[in-house]
Amino acid sequence: MPPSTYKRMDSKPLSDKSLNAKSLLLSILSLLSILFIVLTLQASWNNPQEQTKLDLLQTDLILQASQVQDQAPNNATDDLLRNLIGDAKPQNIYTQALGSYQEVLKANKSVLTRLDRLSQSSDNDTEDSLLITKQRKKKQGSISEISVRMGLLQVQTGDLQGAIATWNSVSDLEGETMSTHGLTAKILKGLWSEPVLLFPNAEPQLRRTLDGWYRKLALSKLYESQQRNEKIPEIEQQFQIEVNAALNRLLIVNSIPLAGGGMGILVWLGLLIQWIFFRKASPFYNPSKNESANKLDQTAPLTQWQVPWGIDKTWEVMVLWFSAFCLVTQLVLPLLFELLGLQSRATEDFTLQSLLVLIPYVLSVLPMLPILQASLSAYQPLPDRWFSFQLFPPTWLGWGILGYFAAVPLVLLVSVISQKFLHGQGGGNPLLPILVDSQNNLPKFILWTTLAIAAPFFEEYLFRGFLLPSLTKSLPVWGAISLSGFLFALAHLNIADIIPLTVLGMVMGFVYWRSGNLLSSMLLHCLWNSGSFFALIALGGK
Repeated sequence: MPPSTYKRMDSKPLSDKSLNAKSLLLSILSLLSILFIVLTLQASWNNPQEQTKLDLLQTDLILQASQVQDQAPNNATDDLLRNLIGDAKPQNIYTQALGSYQEVLKANKSVLTRLDRLSQSSDNDTEDSLLITKQRKKKQGSISEISVRMGLLQVQTGDLQGAIATWNSVSDLEGETMSTHGLTAKILKGLWSEPVLLFPNAEPQLRRTLDGWYRKLALSKLYESQQRNEKIPEIEQQFQIEVNAALNRLLIVNSIPLAGGGMGILVWLGLLIQWIFFRKASPFYNPSKNESANKLDQTAPLTQWQVPWGIDKTWEVMVLWFSAFCLVTQLVLPLLFELLGLQSRATEDFTLQSLLVLIPYVLSVLPMLPILQASLSAYQPLPDRWFSFQLFPPTWLGWGILGYFAAVPLVLLVSVISQKFLHGQGGGNPLLPILVDSQNNLPKFILWTTLAIAAPFFEEYLFRGFLLPSLTKSLPVWGAISLSGFLFALAHLNIADIIPLTVLGMVMGFVYWRSGNLLSSMLLHCLWNSGSFFALIALGGK
């Protein structure tokens, strides 16, 4: 198709005024978008990663599952446990768990110190000050909860004085406004003091604020102090039921990265062998332009896009979409939810919370479709292979599945490296509380719909369907894959996710480039989000 086909159909050029107005508007939106991204990433740096909370969830799960060894030290369960958690000696597990809690406590205290400095430098009547106060109160609650559990771990490792000091620190932190965790710290301090100091309603308080191994240890100490030893076997029996459940959950949590990573290593070994012995059949083989041109009409080994617009049109589409995204998420929806009173009602309603994830997400990314339609209308009909959805032949299934396995070890590796540099900072996952605390399957299904259906469709349509091919107009294909992957990660507005999601985005971009079918990268995206989703459910399930 000749280049003239892609020119505007109208014979009258746009006036200088309209061009200047359009350029000015686009420049303003570009500056605002960049400013918003910078400020949001800076704010995410001030928040601890939810990964730290995930680490503690897994720590507690290992701690609870390890108690199987005390009851059955020489059976298949012990072998399975050793494979899951490595060193299954209880004392070592207590020490490791204490170290994990100390690291997370340190990270949370660092954030609290930063919030205190921000609070002192801001006016008390500003909206920012109210937000900082709210964040500070939430952070205090997290520190109190972590300290309560950490004290019990210190008791178990023989550091009784350290445990008393840890529980005292909760009272010092909260002052006169004692929270439920502050009351629990006071009860625990009394139980392990000399002489023992008992408080009324200690049992229901401990049951309400502690779970798993921590609840068993605290209640056993309480019953001993109250000379109610007949209650201890009952606690042990209930705890062993929880131990078996924890072992099953730990198996699920570990099987996803282990199985995926193992399969991924096999995929990469196969690709390496193919590259060495059958290079021209390798998906990484990129023939020369002449060779590619000769084969294009025969087998179409590589997806090649004809891009009728320049980088300015690509930038325009992305800026308009991101501006619409910010407008919807930062202004329209908050005002609408405030008018309807949905935010306050959603505090304890997990179904409503999950709907307030799905609906805003869809409404915020939906403007992408009319923006693309309007921006590319002058270039219709688009050349072949644009926004390609091909159900048959079903080769896209293989690309998506193998691409998923290939992505797992890469993303896990860069995630570990990223964590070393971020030290627990960089933002969090707003879905975690719903997945961990909700006992209803409907909110979880709604969240899965968001993550595994809506997100793969909209994000792949934009970043792989439009952005990646558009960038090949100005960049070599590997440069386009890399840049589109980085912008995909950047759009998630979370420092902790930038490196891992860039790698994931590059794998999805490569899969789309080689398969020429958006269904392949959508399937990969769906599998990735679903794996993370079910791992979180297993990790946080009760």
